[in-house]
Amino acid sequence: MGRLIACGTAVVAVLSGGLVSTAQADDNGGEKFLPPKNSEVVSTKDVSTRIIGGTNTSISSAPWMVQLLFEYDNDGLFYFTCGGTLVAPNKVLTAAHCVTDENGKALDMVGRGMILANTAKLAGGPNDEGTAVGISRSYFAGSYNADTIDNDIALLTLAKPLTGTPAQPASYGDTARYAAGTTATTYGWGMTGSSPDDRLADTLQRVTQPLRSDAECSQNLDTSLGIPGAYKAGHMICAGNGGTGNDSTGKATCPGDSGSPMIVNGRIIGVTSWGVATQSELCNFGGTYDVYTKVSTYVPAIQPRIDDTSFSRDHRADPFARTTGSTGYTFTSSGEKVTRKAFAGSYSGYNYIVQTDLNRDGYEDLIARQASTGDVYWLHRSVSSATYVKTKIFSNWKTVRAIVAPGDVNGDGKGDIVSVTSAGSLMVYPSFGNGKFNTAVKVGTGYQAYNQVRGHGDFTNDGKADLLVRRGGTNALYLVKGTGKSTAPFEAPVLVRPDWSVYNLIVTPGDVNGDGKADVLVRTPGGSLSLLKGTGKGTSEIFATGVSLGTGWQNYYTIA
Repeated sequence: MGRLIACGTAVVAVLSGGLVSTAQADDNGGEKFLPPKNSEVVSTKDVSTRIIGGTNTSISSAPWMVQLLFEYDNDGLFYFTCGGTLVAPNKVLTAAHCVTDENGKALDMVGRGMILANTAKLAGGPNDEGTAVGISRSYFAGSYNADTIDNDIALLTLAKPLTGTPAQPASYGDTARYAAGTTATTYGWGMTGSSPDDRLADTLQRVTQPLRSDAECSQNLDTSLGIPGAYKAGHMICAGNGGTGNDSTGKATCPGDSGSPMIVNGRIIGVTSWGVATQSELCNFGGTYDVYTKVSTYVPAIQPRIDDTSFSRDHRADPFARTTGSTGYTFTSSGEKVTRKAFAGSYSGYNYIVQTDLNRDGYEDLIARQASTGDVYWLHRSVSSATYVKTKIFSNWKTVRAIVAPGDVNGDGKGDIVSVTSAGSLMVYPSFGNGKFNTAVKVGTGYQAYNQVRGHGDFTNDGKADLLVRRGGTNALYLVKGTGKSTAPFEAPVLVRPDWSVYNLIVTPGDVNGDGKADVLVRTPGGSLSLLKGTGKGTSEIFATGVSLGTGWQNYYTIA
C-alpha cells in the first residue's frame, strides 16, 4: 500500500541575504526580506523547467501566485516551503500543513515567515526578483488534523499590502465549478519528478486535470491507501487521470506544490493538499488521484477574515465615534470591551460617517459625507506617506437617505458602497478598489420605509455581505440577506426582531469580538451601549444576549 503525503517539500533557502538551493528539506510552511541582486547561488543539481505534465507560466498570467518562505533555525536561512494565492492585497490563502509542523502545531509565521510575490521565478534562482513582505498573523479556517490532513486550509495576513491582482475563492454553495469532468488548472513550483532526488521547477508551472466525483475519489484513494475514510467528501476534492508512475507521461502535483491554487473559470476551487506516495515515488503514483482542499466549504470562515480590517490591525473590528465637539476617536476592541484611543482630526464638517476597507489594504477607511455640499469622501491611508488622505468619490449626495459599506456585495473581492436614495431606491456602487466605481445598479425599492440601514459583514455565515434595516413606525428589524450576485445582490427583507424601539442607534462596525461572525452595537437614548454578538443564523436567533460596553455614549453623536 502507498501512504498519504502532503505535497509541500521545501528545497530553497535564503543565506546571508542570498538564496541558496539545498537538498530536500522538511514539508512546512516568512519576515521582511528582499533578496539582493547578484547574490551567490549554490545548486547541487540543475533544476528542470518542467513539472510533471506542466508548462511554464508567466507571473502576468497568474499575478496572484506567491511563495511561502520560512526560517526554521533562527540562522538566517529562509526555506521555500509552499505556494499560496493572494486573495486580497494583504491576504494569502494556503494549506494549513504549510504553516504547521509535522504535529500540526502552528509555526511562528509572524516572526520567521515571509511571502515572496510578483515573480514566476523560484526563490534562489540565478536572477533574484520579486517583492518580499512579512506576515502579521495566521488563521486556520477549520480544525486542522495533521494525521489525516483534514481541514487543510489557512489564511495569512500580510504586514503590508501587495500590488498583485488577487484571485477570488469559489462561492459557498458553488456546485457548477465542482462538476465531475470539469477541467481545472493547478499552479505551483513543485518537484519536477517523482523521485526523492528530483528538484523543484525554477519557473512557475501550470497543469490541467479533470475533476472527479466524490464517489470516484473515495473509491480510488481509500482503496489505494487501505484507509477507509481517508478521502473526506465536502472537505476535499480530487482530480487527475490517475498517476502513471512514469514522469514522461503523467500529470500530477508533487511535493512543493502544496498551498497553491486549483482554478476553474477564474475562481479558486481547491488548495493543493496531499497525494499517495511511497518512499521512492513521492507523486504520480500509479492509478491514484491528487487531493485538494475544497475551498467553497470554508468560505464562510475565510471571507470574514479576508475582510477583517480594524484600526488596531488585529482581527477584531474597532468602532469609530466622535464627540459632540466633533473629535474623532477609535475604540480598540478586546472582544467584549472597547477602550478609547484618540484619532487625529476634527470631523465637524461631516454628517455621515461609515467604516470600511475600500481598497482591502488592511488599514481601516472611513466614508464621510460633507454636510455643506453633500460630497462624499474616502478617508484612507496613503501607502507612500502612512498618513490619511481624502479622496472625493461622489458629489452632491445631500438627499441620500443612507450610505452603507457592507463589504463585497457582488462577489468580485472588492468592497462596495450601497446607498438609499431620497425616493427609497437601494443602489449598489460596484467598487474597483481604488476609490473609483462602476455604474450604479438599482437593486431594490421601498427602502424609504426604513429609518436605519446598516451592515458590515456576513450575518448568516455563508460568506456573503448582508444588510440590517429597521422599519419606521414599528421599529422592527429586518435582515436583507446577500446573494453575492451582481445583478440581484440582496434577497427580500426578513423579520428578525419585532421591535427595536429601545435603541436609538444601530452600529455595524464588523466582527467586534473576533469570532468570524458580524456583530452589532446598539445604543439606548440614555447612552448605554451593548455588543450583540452575531450567531451566523439568519433567524430571530441572529444575535446572542447583549454584552454591556458601558454608559455615557450619548456624548457621541456619530458612531460609524
